[in-house]
Amino acid sequence: MVAPLPWRFAGDLLVIHFRTDPKALSSLLPAPLQAADDSGEAFLWTPHLRCYPESMTPAEMGPARTHYNVCVIGVPCLLNGTRTMYSAFQWGDRDWLVALSWFLGACSKLATIEQSGLHPLMPGGEQSAVLGSTVRRTVSRHGEKLVDIAFAPGRTLPSSGMDFYTRHLPLTCERHFPDCHVPPRGRPLVHDLTQMVMTDTSFGEILQGPATLKFFEADNEELLPIQPREVYGGYWMPMGFRLHGVRVIHDYLT
Repeated sequence: MVAPLPWRFAGDLLVIHFRTDPKALSSLLPAPLQAADDSGEAFLWTPHLRCYPESMTPAEMGPARTHYNVCVIGVPCLLNGTRTMYSAFQWGDRDWLVALSWFLGACSKLATIEQSGLHPLMPGGEQSAVLGSTVRRTVSRHGEKLVDIAFAPGRTLPSSGMDFYTRHLPLTCERHFPDCHVPPRGRPLVHDLTQMVMTDTSFGEILQGPATLKFFEADNEELLPIQPREVYGGYWMPMGFRLHGVRVIHDYLT
């Protein structure tokens, strides 16, 4: 279903910086992760990414396996006093991506992710987000809308201007495969915290502007407790990197 790592990735991240109930955020953090503060600060990012394993070329793969959409909600936190970001929610729109995410620890759910847009041959049309345009994205599962985002880029921003976001990286994920043995063995097959090992990270021109973000009630989702109380802004961040795999930073089974 998925080729061996490392893989190459590149795409445009739509990042939303928002504030919500700090107690609701803290309740999402598994020990030994701890809340970084009581600000209620959180992030959502939802890129469309191109990708291919280094053992192959994009031309050797089916087109559906060379790109995908994903949506992640990250909670800034501390691990043994060091800043990181916990992946509290994640959705993707390819079955192979869901499988890969469980191997890595992101444990995503399959979703439908859509984005509005124009075309250069339409009046005012552009291929992607540009100054003065408006981008809207939605995430839904089983016919129920989960997330609605709108972003209107208004100015460019140097990569150093994203420190309020990047200082919380790398992303920490919880990988959990439950005990499915009969009779039960009394412990998960896998349960640990992981961080992705990435190199060759690069950024394109970053756009900043006002944004809106709203979560919705849906079956088997828990987003309403972290409904945004304030949206600080949105950011369009082109990014490329090489993913080698993950390192285990905490093992609950040892």
